[in-house]
Amino acid sequence: MTQHDPGYSEMSQVVPGTGGTLFELEKDLGRLIVSSEDTSGRYSLMEWTVAAETERSNEDGPDYGAHLHRECEETFLITSGSLEFLLGDEVVTLHESDFVRVAAGQPHGYRNVSGEAVKMLVSFLPAGLEELFVKYRTDQEKIPAEGFVCEATRRFASEFDLQSPSE
Repeated sequence: MTQHDPGYSEMSQVVPGTGGTLFELEKDLGRLIVSSEDTSGRYSLMEWTVAAETERSNEDGPDYGAHLHRECEETFLITSGSLEFLLGDEVVTLHESDFVRVAAGQPHGYRNVSGEAVKMLVSFLPAGLEELFVKYRTDQEKIPAEGFVCEATRRFASEFDLQSPSE
């Protein structure tokens, strides 16, 4: 016999390819497929499309957007394209079907230098961080004042602007 969380919905869910909550965050596109609300906070799932990086020079080396979340782990499954992924001090190139699990507290980030958009599925365990992507989306008229970084730092013990390794 399985023990059930009384707050967890026993309802199965089908989300069509055009379903979920669509949003933009700068040049990237997102689709929230399963939210914290759907799973009583257990996990969430987003489809994320990373825009191709434009040519830029960085005297300090490449910028992977290195950050960490002490209160949740994150997973990434590349569904199309390839990108450079920072995990700790190591940079690996991920291709279609490659998967990464990032433990809570592990510095990570990525950059798309492929010249094409890259699609991936991203999950948060436990859920909650996905809500900030929708809350602070850049395709809305008024973005809340607190800001993504400030709220992620406060709620998920996240740290941003970490040092990326030099090439």
